[in-house]
Amino acid sequence: STRKESSAASDVYKRQDLTMLKLDLHDYTLEDAYQKCQEFISEAYLNRIKKIEVITGRSGPICKEFPFWAESNHQVQYIEPSWHGGSFIIKIQKKF
Repeated sequence: STRKESSAASDVYKRQDLTMLKLDLHDYTLEDAYQKCQEFISEAYLNRIKKIEVITGRSGPICKEFPFWAESNHQVQYIEPSWHGGSFIIKIQKKF
């Protein structure tokens, strides 16, 4: 019984991990990070991906600017900071 439960839990973890595409913006300039971010959101939208994670780090200009970039993008439904604070989870609008 214990083995079955842990297997189901790991399957769910794997599924969630596969559906959450991640973009790491560490080591990008502010301008390049903005460009990369917009392209990543656009790709997710075109491929009907529901949620993505953008890793910004916990401080610095990218972390401060990112919420404004995401909120001004019409393909973004909403954003929320991740539980650990070093990234944001982005819910993508449905493609019509």
